Amino acid sequence: MIPENPNAFIELIAGAKDLAAIRKIADEVMSMKDQHAQRKNLVFGNQANPFFVPNAAAQAPLNAFQLQYVISQARISAANSSTARIVVSAPMKSGSTFISDALGRAFNLPKVSLMMLLARPYDYAILGAASHAHEIDELALLSACLTPGGFVAHHHMLCSPFVARQAELYNLRFVLMKRNIFDCIISLDDFCRKSLGSVGATAAAYIQMQLPRLWSSMEFEDRVRHLLDRFLMSYVHYHVSWSLLERAGLVRPMWISYEDEVLGDKSLLAKRLCDWLGRDGRDLDALLPMLNRGRDLENVHFNKGIAGRGSVIQGANRQRVIDTFGNFRDLADWSELLG
Repeated sequence: MIPENPNAFIELIAGAKDLAAIRKIADEVMSMKDQHAQRKNLVFGNQANPFFVPNAAAQAPLNAFQLQYVISQARISAANSSTARIVVSAPMKSGSTFISDALGRAFNLPKVSLMMLLARPYDYAILGAASHAHEIDELALLSACLTPGGFVAHHHMLCSPFVARQAELYNLRFVLMKRNIFDCIISLDDFCRKSLGSVGATAAAYIQMQLPRLWSSMEFEDRVRHLLDRFLMSYVHYHVSWSLLERAGLVRPMWISYEDEVLGDKSLLAKRLCDWLGRDGRDLDALLPMLNRGRDLENVHFNKGIAGRGSVIQGANRQRVIDTFGNFRDLADWSELLG
């Protein structure tokens, strides 16, 4: 039975456990007598799950020419319309969830995913794509750009010439986060101990993080070493890719310092964000309270919100991070990230 409530239907289709269950729901939608309800649920189903494909189509098959025409019209509309299109990008545990949530609430913008077409931005984890690279999917991007008023997206996204050209064509405004790398690693360890630390942790959690089982039973130095094996180059590539393409003039992002701004004077951060995004005084008045709510924000992974915790990482693990960033010292001064 298909729920009449859209949120209940999205919950149903997003949480389907296997392909057969998804297709059964899709077939039920296709057999609905009420055409208005059918079309509505087809939209919701495709937003909720990329595997929402009925076993039998109720209409003539779409051909490649028709698909290309629809995409070309979407590209034209997306490129030539003006809405707020904010992408907050950061390495893991850099305060990006907090910033993206504050921007979305203050400016009344929906949070979206640009890595796949989803009704809810973080459902990629439910669908088994938590370890998938955060790269822009064109269909998701076009759908987001056609959202009335605009959107806020939050991703752990690297930069590339392709991303830079997409940003130019569709007027994406990138807000980038930077935080002391050693503090990030400690916060990441906290996160892993919560999700991987018990015997009852699910296999999906291990697949998502790609780290050893029974995390909390390992010695601290071993945990840090594993985290560096798994994530160090993603931190390096994030900072190097954005810095390199910014220096080449291909992107013009706004950088936010976790230590100086997220943990600093929120009024200065609010004004800088509003100035950079072209928002007015009313938006400034709306944004400042969102930034000042800090760790009181519900469902935001703010963790401890303390600078300097990474100082406990010493010895070979610390030197490994310093040496790895040192390989790219010709691009930027990384001392702020390694102090």
